[in-house]
Amino acid sequence: MIIVEKPYASEFLIDTIVQNDWAVLENDAILEADIEEGALNLIPSDAAKNYYITQEYPLIYANSENAISWVLENLPDSNLSEYIRLFKDKSAFRELLKELYPDFYFETIELEELKKLTAENVKFPVVIKPSVGFLSFGVHTIRNAEEWKDAIKKLEKELKDAESLYPGSVINSSKFIIEQLIEGEEFAIDAYYDRDGEPVILNIYQHPFLNEKDVSDRIYLMSTGIMIKYMAKFAIILRDIGNLKNIRNFPIHLELRVTKDGAIIPIEVNPMRFAGWCTADVSKYAWGINVYECFFNQTRPDWNNILANAGKEVYYFSMAEVSPDIDRHKVKNFNYKEYLANYSNVLEVRRINPISNPLFAIIFGSTTSKNEVVKILSLKTKDYV
Repeated sequence: MIIVEKPYASEFLIDTIVQNDWAVLENDAILEADIEEGALNLIPSDAAKNYYITQEYPLIYANSENAISWVLENLPDSNLSEYIRLFKDKSAFRELLKELYPDFYFETIELEELKKLTAENVKFPVVIKPSVGFLSFGVHTIRNAEEWKDAIKKLEKELKDAESLYPGSVINSSKFIIEQLIEGEEFAIDAYYDRDGEPVILNIYQHPFLNEKDVSDRIYLMSTGIMIKYMAKFAIILRDIGNLKNIRNFPIHLELRVTKDGAIIPIEVNPMRFAGWCTADVSKYAWGINVYECFFNQTRPDWNNILANAGKEVYYFSMAEVSPDIDRHKVKNFNYKEYLANYSNVLEVRRINPISNPLFAIIFGSTTSKNEVVKILSLKTKDYV
């Protein structure tokens, strides 16, 4: 079963659902979507609950974490809800990983206590973020006492904006986690655990940053070299995490970092979905696979064959985010033509309404130039408003 929720469902996802005649939860988001009447196999909430309860190996995928609310409310005692609560709460996730990373420093703190906390009591450098969060809202890298006060001030405004866009199950500003900064390259993985608890990797993204202060989601890269270098190593981490809670039939988007000495440390797991905003669709361009069909059909990509025949291009998805210092309600237009001129080979552009969303666009493309990646990271979207 698929749960389609706001803020965004791609045409590729909807077409895949229609072609496979998968059951879709009947909710406000799907009823309000611009989809031909009768195209979808809609099932009401009671039937959806019954599906999960009666199936030996129930499979549920959501395009958005907004779907979490329905699962927690309607299937509160299910394995699915247990997995969601475990992964969505970053503090709970860190507690789980203590067995694998006993020396990793983190602490959980309420918002009011965070405001009172002085820099003398913080073990810099650290990352601070909402314990329940999404994208980069409220995420700050803080290296010293000088940066501490400034970050706390920015935090309150960012979270106020975020709470106007997402429900409390997706972003919650009542509790925060402070954890040691993991120095190294950042990666993300789209994967699922099959009915036997084995992890199946569907894509690996490298997440570059412009500098040490950058925490944006501007661009994610994928290439043959990345897959060959990290697939086996990341599969071990996925298996170790899955074994801690016997995770089965569950899609995830895992973020992690690889340190200079080769240590692999998970950052967070986004539950019940792959890369957000349907950006996992980029796999059709990079590898010629449909990640949704892989999950529901419980199939593994033939990576030996795929990578043997792949080219040298680096594929990517890029997000043109609304700058936090812009009042999105005053945006009259965005110069897409000029902005996209910074990309050499655009494969697809998805325009997003910035009035009700934190993005102007999602861009899929490919490149063979490292300089182009740096250029994209350097773009200031407010210059095109």
